[in-house]
Amino acid sequence: MPNSINERIKNRRKELNMSQTDLANQVGLKPPAISQYESGARRPSYEALRKLSFALKVSTEYLVSGLTKDQTQEPLEHNDRVILRIVNSLTQQDKEKLVEYATFLATGRKVKIDTLFETPSEYANYYLEEKIGYHLPIDVYGLAKELGIKVFEDYLDEGEGILIQVDHPIILLDRKITIETRKKFTLATLIGHYILPWHLKSSYISRKYDSEEGKKKNSDVMVFGHSTLLTEEVEGMEASQFAFNILMPQKELKTDFIDKIPKIETLKELAYKKYNVSLFVLLNRLVDFEDEKYAVVQSQNYKIIKRFQGRRNLVSNEKVDDRSKAASFFTNQSVKEEVREGEVPGSCWFTDAKENETVYEQSVYNPALGKVLTLITINKRS
Repeated sequence: MPNSINERIKNRRKELNMSQTDLANQVGLKPPAISQYESGARRPSYEALRKLSFALKVSTEYLVSGLTKDQTQEPLEHNDRVILRIVNSLTQQDKEKLVEYATFLATGRKVKIDTLFETPSEYANYYLEEKIGYHLPIDVYGLAKELGIKVFEDYLDEGEGILIQVDHPIILLDRKITIETRKKFTLATLIGHYILPWHLKSSYISRKYDSEEGKKKNSDVMVFGHSTLLTEEVEGMEASQFAFNILMPQKELKTDFIDKIPKIETLKELAYKKYNVSLFVLLNRLVDFEDEKYAVVQSQNYKIIKRFQGRRNLVSNEKVDDRSKAASFFTNQSVKEEVREGEVPGSCWFTDAKENETVYEQSVYNPALGKVLTLITINKRS
């Protein structure tokens, strides 16, 4: 089967008889971007992969790993077929030993594999059900301890956290990051790198800093690493997916959100008290959970800085639409945290909005960060 993201994008586009221009138009990108993705000259971010997956009618997980596409896979290479036949002849216990040995060959690190899965979400569910239970908020520090991972804090130049994979694994968290929910998500992401058996690098950095940012060790200015939504590294996407699933279990989300229209105040309480995550992380998970119903945007100084879209393509322009509730915070700024909400034209946020279509927008302004976080709820189309 195609063994890289660029091959899977190209092959699937051709299966659908789409040109690069057709695909670019559907996802709100320029044709040269698609060409660069397919040639391997440029890697799509997680945000771009979500757009591509909906346009190509496959899951994001398939584009990342090649595991969940419904169509018949292309033939394996000869060596892969031989290896697969050997693996299929082994008992489950021997398969686990084989993975342990393969990990040792690749890294020199001895690991104990309890059971084997194919996706980050399956590993997260296994640890929730078999190891730590659904006691919310999830104690990721306790999970690290159970796994034998030592967790320390120090001033880091590289990023918000580093996993060093040795016989006695270590995670270092940046002491500059004082927001506990952010630190917790970084820790969960690095644990994901450790747990996923095909993540074989000797070290992983979560939320990397730009070189100048990393030098601000004792600065009063809060330093944040790159958003997990903008990562172009496949293993980074998988580790983030593990973190989402371990911190906000799907069965809990079903209880909290099924047949309900969540309000920002309710979501804040769930984020901080039940899941102990940031509101931004919970909203992203909500989009993942019900991608036909929600989308999330973060903006600052009239500019859109982050998008987390569901099945419909968010506008690609950088400027926040003047008709939106979010824009009102930049023309009439609030001195305290405030929520502004109501029906707005769908074309404020979506490229495929129908004439006279409206969506429900809830925007909350955080004066400490100077940013607006927007949850867009899509009304059912007639």
